[in-house]
Amino acid sequence: MQPIHSFEPTVNRRLLTSASAAFLMVIFMTGLAGALRIPALTVFLHNEVTQDPMMVGLFYSINSLVSMILSQIVAYFSDRYPNRKLIISLSCLMQLFGCLLFAFNRDYYVLLILGTFIMGLGSSVTSQLFALSREYSKAQNRDTPMFNSVLRAQLSLAWIVGPPLAYFLSDQLGFTFMYSAAATIFAVSVIIVLLMLPQAVSSEQNFAKNTDDNIREEGITSNRNSVILLSISCLAIWTCNSMMFINMPIYLNETLGLSSRLAGLMMGTAAAIEIPVMLIASYCTRFMSKKALMLIGIVAGFGYYLGLSLTTSEWQLIAIQLFNGLFVGILASIGMLYFQDLMPYKMGTATTLFSNTGSASWIIAGQLAGLTASHLGYHSTWYLAMGLCVIAFIFMWFVRKI
Repeated sequence: MQPIHSFEPTVNRRLLTSASAAFLMVIFMTGLAGALRIPALTVFLHNEVTQDPMMVGLFYSINSLVSMILSQIVAYFSDRYPNRKLIISLSCLMQLFGCLLFAFNRDYYVLLILGTFIMGLGSSVTSQLFALSREYSKAQNRDTPMFNSVLRAQLSLAWIVGPPLAYFLSDQLGFTFMYSAAATIFAVSVIIVLLMLPQAVSSEQNFAKNTDDNIREEGITSNRNSVILLSISCLAIWTCNSMMFINMPIYLNETLGLSSRLAGLMMGTAAAIEIPVMLIASYCTRFMSKKALMLIGIVAGFGYYLGLSLTTSEWQLIAIQLFNGLFVGILASIGMLYFQDLMPYKMGTATTLFSNTGSASWIIAGQLAGLTASHLGYHSTWYLAMGLCVIAFIFMWFVRKI
């Protein structure tokens, strides 16, 4: 593989080191900002905007639909435009504006229409960061699965800190302060992106740009069926996770009589477990297939939601986060690599497609969570999640082994 222009030997070691540090910092900071605003969104909408669970579910669905559409459009052009750095900085800027809107506005329809559009424009930040990091690691001949997992672990580290901090800030200082803090983090991220991130196009992308369409599409056409099956499996997986995010805080408070702040502690505990799980899973790719690891993760997810349906005390809910950490840790790290391996000449599209299975899950989960909570109670969410894990396992079984 020929070295790319941005990383030729004339670039000194100090610049390469600063680029690696920049990836670590930006992924952590954008993850932290997301971990501040996402976990407490249900409580924010429920307490300060609307108390109708169907309206809350509708908000999640529309927000995710807009994000999915806009991020996929951005991904399409990102594989043809060499400057991912500019796309990442603009995405962070849109997230900044979105956080400010949530900080100072309480009108449901303004947040639903304008807020979801602005956040949708900024929703590409994580997928574009991981696409650029994969190009960077391949250009430097690094262990790509391990480098990806180290970066993905930064997100988990952010989610150790973020959810408990989000509930603390919203309880003690209010949602205006919490969303303003998230906006400040995005502002700092823009500066780091512009000053420190590398601007690079991988040799795979150059190949994609300079060859005819038939060759360029080879990486996706030959694996099309597996991409579809993997997408359905990941969609089912993330729908479980999204329903948990939406209904967990209210379930703890109204069904179990526990503090909704426990949800932040549970999410932080799971995130702490995810970090070693990601690193171990990446190491295991040397002697295990990604498909086998994905199946193990789905089984762990089934065990987690089974545990949620049976446990009622705080220590039990914290203990079963071991299964949640295995579930999310394996699927979040290995799932992204799986898409990239199946679509080698469309790195931005592959990474965004993986991310958009998560976005699409919010569309489905928003309605499912609202309907189940309204008609069957919050407890029924976990039985539905177990069924979705079974569906994910079946579809994953038929994905091409990598």
